[in-house]
Amino acid sequence: MVNRQWLCASYVPPDEFPTQKHFELVEAPMPSPQEGEVLLRTLLLGTSPAQRMYVTKESEFHIKVAPGEVMSGRGVAEVIESCHPQYQVGDIMEGTLGWQEYVAMSPDPQVKDGSHVTPVKRVENPVRPLTTVLGLFGQRAFSAYVGMVEIGDTQPGDQVLVSSAAGGVGAIACQLARARGASRVVGIAGGEEKCRWLVDQGLCDAAIDYRQEKLEAQIGEALPDGLNVYLDNVGGDTLDAALQHLAVGARVAICGHISTEYLRPRPPGPTHYYNLLYRRSRMEGFFVFDYLSRWGEFEAQLRQWYADGLLKLTDHVLEGIERTPDALTSLFTGANVGNCVVRVAPDPESVPAL
Repeated sequence: MVNRQWLCASYVPPDEFPTQKHFELVEAPMPSPQEGEVLLRTLLLGTSPAQRMYVTKESEFHIKVAPGEVMSGRGVAEVIESCHPQYQVGDIMEGTLGWQEYVAMSPDPQVKDGSHVTPVKRVENPVRPLTTVLGLFGQRAFSAYVGMVEIGDTQPGDQVLVSSAAGGVGAIACQLARARGASRVVGIAGGEEKCRWLVDQGLCDAAIDYRQEKLEAQIGEALPDGLNVYLDNVGGDTLDAALQHLAVGARVAICGHISTEYLRPRPPGPTHYYNLLYRRSRMEGFFVFDYLSRWGEFEAQLRQWYADGLLKLTDHVLEGIERTPDALTSLFTGANVGNCVVRVAPDPESVPAL
């Protein structure tokens, strides 16, 4: 048996996005767990726009992966051999596995840069499909929850706007807005097909194609009374357009800024920030990891909303570890909708169905 791994082949230049040419698929020996370690078989690998920064020379805040190293990424795995007294064969684990089929590692907390870091953790009460660990009950939903509920404080009757609404975080955020009683949910996405998907899936009341002209005017037409909550994954001109349509007391939650994150030099900030003053509104950024102590509380609420029929799966699954670079590329080309994951191996039948 061998362990197939995707290595970083070269750094991604600032004016490019990651593609197959930046990675190399190799075969390595099967890892063997040592005392205190578990051997994990990767089942699923997730994707995130942040992974682009992992393989750039300019990476500062994010993880840095050098050429020749296994590409970093989060995923879901099954314990197939255990040399750790607290973990058993068959346990489902989630965490930083890397782009590889197998990995031997210790699940115990480690001290890194002065902080305790848990590279992988056991998934309590897992359900099939295990894509829920990365999507509907996982980190993407966690981000959507913090933005839409904790910071956005969405209330019954609110008018809500979500950028990158057809993405992994955005598609869940739209549903959370509905679960919280929003009277109108409007999503921003790229292309007619994605906009139609948002409405046909019942995620949004209306969808705006940012590729069309006059984004600001489209927001005004979709939300003539202004927006109460805006979850921003994009930044740049999209954020500036949204700031022109704040209702009094609006809440803006900053989840990401993919449209400007890789631009050098940094572009100027939003022109219409003064509406935060005129409309007595607030804008707040967040990192979801600051809320880790409340993960159990959030997950319980998400599962309850799913049981109540207020949430649905929006997974976009690519089959085979060979497709992992393609999955990451799709986040930058707009080729995916919903929660984009790679299935490396089948879900174990021992895991109960959702």
